[in-house]
Amino acid sequence: MFVSLKWLNQYVKVDDLDPEELAQRITNAGIEVESVRRLSTATGCVIGYVEEVYPHPEADKLRVCRVDIGDDEPKQIVCGAPNVRSGQKVIVAKVGAVLPGNVKIRKATLRGVESHGMICSLQELGIESKFVPEAYQNGIYVLEEDAPIGEDAIRYLGLDDTILEFSLTPNRSDCLSMLGVAYEVGAILDREVKLPMDYNDLYTEDPSFPVTIDSPKCELYYAKKVRGVKIGPSPLWMQQALIASNVRPINNVVDITNYVMLELGQPLHAFDLNKLDHQRIVVRQAKKGEILVTLDEVERKLEETDLVITDGEKPIALAGVMGGLDTAIDAETTDVLLESAVFDPYTIRQTSTRLDLRSESSIRFEKRVDPGRTLYALQRASQLMVKLCGGTIDNRLSVDGITERLQNTIELSVDKVKKVLGIEIPVSAIADIFRRLQFTFTVYDNSFHVVIPSRRPDLLIEEDLIEEIIRIYGYEHLKETLPLTETVGGLTPVQKMRRIIVDTMLSCGLTEVVTYSLLGEKDVERFKMHEEDRFEPIVLKMPMSEDRKILRHSLLHHLLSVIQYNQARNMDNIHIFELGRRYKWTPEGPAEEEILAGALTGLIMENAWQKKQEAVDFYYVKGILEALFQRLRIAHQIAFVPANDGLGKDFHPGRAAYILLNDTRIGIVAQVHPATQNEYELDETYVFEIVLDLIFHLGQPRKQVYEKISRYPGMARDLAIIVDENRLASDLQRTILAHGGPILKSAVVFDVYSGGTIPTGKKSVAFSLYFEDPERTLTDEEVTQVMERILNALEKTYQATLRQ
Repeated sequence: MFVSLKWLNQYVKVDDLDPEELAQRITNAGIEVESVRRLSTATGCVIGYVEEVYPHPEADKLRVCRVDIGDDEPKQIVCGAPNVRSGQKVIVAKVGAVLPGNVKIRKATLRGVESHGMICSLQELGIESKFVPEAYQNGIYVLEEDAPIGEDAIRYLGLDDTILEFSLTPNRSDCLSMLGVAYEVGAILDREVKLPMDYNDLYTEDPSFPVTIDSPKCELYYAKKVRGVKIGPSPLWMQQALIASNVRPINNVVDITNYVMLELGQPLHAFDLNKLDHQRIVVRQAKKGEILVTLDEVERKLEETDLVITDGEKPIALAGVMGGLDTAIDAETTDVLLESAVFDPYTIRQTSTRLDLRSESSIRFEKRVDPGRTLYALQRASQLMVKLCGGTIDNRLSVDGITERLQNTIELSVDKVKKVLGIEIPVSAIADIFRRLQFTFTVYDNSFHVVIPSRRPDLLIEEDLIEEIIRIYGYEHLKETLPLTETVGGLTPVQKMRRIIVDTMLSCGLTEVVTYSLLGEKDVERFKMHEEDRFEPIVLKMPMSEDRKILRHSLLHHLLSVIQYNQARNMDNIHIFELGRRYKWTPEGPAEEEILAGALTGLIMENAWQKKQEAVDFYYVKGILEALFQRLRIAHQIAFVPANDGLGKDFHPGRAAYILLNDTRIGIVAQVHPATQNEYELDETYVFEIVLDLIFHLGQPRKQVYEKISRYPGMARDLAIIVDENRLASDLQRTILAHGGPILKSAVVFDVYSGGTIPTGKKSVAFSLYFEDPERTLTDEEVTQVMERILNALEKTYQATLRQ
């Protein structure tokens, strides 16, 4: 929202304040002022009268002008504008003037002729070309005949204005109007707010022009006729106000609707009454496939969710968004039908978004307009048309919808204010704040009963009023104290696990990254854990681009893109992970899952002096995950199973394993398939992806139990057995630990061997076992008995034999 201080001063006095100070006070009260800027920074510009124009003796495209600027004698100015003529009132930058861009005007000699100044266009004063009338786009700007010679041209044009740019949150739609800003500033400064005109809500219904609402998406609709208007440019003061608000002037009728919209926050629309085939208005839902050509001359195909204004037969406007071209105001218009209505915010937002058609009207309707100003805005605009367009009106109008509205009242106790804010504000101070905000209220039994004005739909509950109190009272009064609460803070089990996951990844040397949640259509079938996995794409209705249109089902696409990006910049050793979400369809609709994914390539350690280079491989990545599961205390439930069949095509078929949690597949660890590596232009790369929601749901972490360090020596034994070559070492390890009893503390694989004297189809797996009893010294006989028990279990379960 762009706020002109000259315009604002019509409703609340602000011209005695420094704009920067005012902006700071508004920001301190809760509405951020993004910028403070002058409409034009030009200085030294006056109004001049062109007395004479004659050709330049040495240049065909230049003219020599004799210009009266109110000094003792006229000035000779060389001008290259094609539209300069004698008898014009123009803008003259005198010698010494400074134009935007720090352009300083000096006395100059152009092709042998002296020039004492410059005749200016509006663009040279810093005005954007879109605001300049078409007749002056390529030349100087010509002022009205009654413009006073010698007066400051910047002041005369209203360009000596300061603009505040508000950054409004969605709940403060009341400040999308000058009057709404005036109420806000009036409360902050404790100053009177003046309405633009006296309000009279008396009217007679016009039986000759019926209005019918045939949709629940329209709450209220007023229509009023203004006859005998004369189309032309709007007065300079109105054009100044529109330009300051970043709105382009068009003609007096359209400018009035825009002016009132900016003034009161109520969008209006003007139809050419004589272009309506049927003298009536019907508001209804659009028919699927119905066509409307809007004012921007674009043919719009409508949906049943769109709300349209019709003449009883065909659509003439897209409600709350844009009018139709067929009923537009043009130079031949004499009779106008003014519309002022209240539409459903969601419907307007849906239509505007679907058509990618944002307008000043839709911006206000989708945040809800004040129904208390709907009729007021209609009367204000019609009176301006009488004054500025020569139109005639009477007190008749057409209406349908809800005209009577219940007022929202909030009861607020003084004790509640103290409890929430932590400070005591006197009852008199609270009452004064509500007075400044122009809220009607009564005080009874130490409680306020506040009637909320319709212009403030954001105030619904007690806490909303408390916020109003403290922002006007001043946030600087809040003490830096911690709130008293009986709630004991702490992390949930899932939050604790997330922190452990991130901490473990970082401690293992991985760097956390954050990537896009959106993919392109070509990536839908990529990086599936199992080839039979099906991911029905969740597609955005209005994507940013074709490469960002589908919600991801895997995090690996973008992790590989990160590695590709870095390797292209000579960074070869990349170890990264991401904690994010993937998205999928379920019978209940779209759902999301929390995922841990990682990708590693290059060396484990940089080539430091006297240290061996070691490259990332499958077992290094698997070891990181084993460390993670140990930290989460669920390692006893985890198994890594070779992914021998059904593996997704982007994973290496011989270097991949599914990760099982209690026999439920929760993820995968694998090398990227060489073909995929080539596609991404990567070196050998390993990845993992784990569904954390399954861990949070199924994981049963072992309790942390303190074990004191044993005073007695332990005993180590090695065990090498021969088993089938497809037998998993993890299965053997679990059996050993299960039959080792309380004295077996660990069983670690230290060798796997095949070939040589090992029979074909077999392999040798060697374990290092460690025994210990915290209460006494173990004997060889005890350990030998346990070893025999373990070996018997292995022989019985896996047909294992002791390697000699």
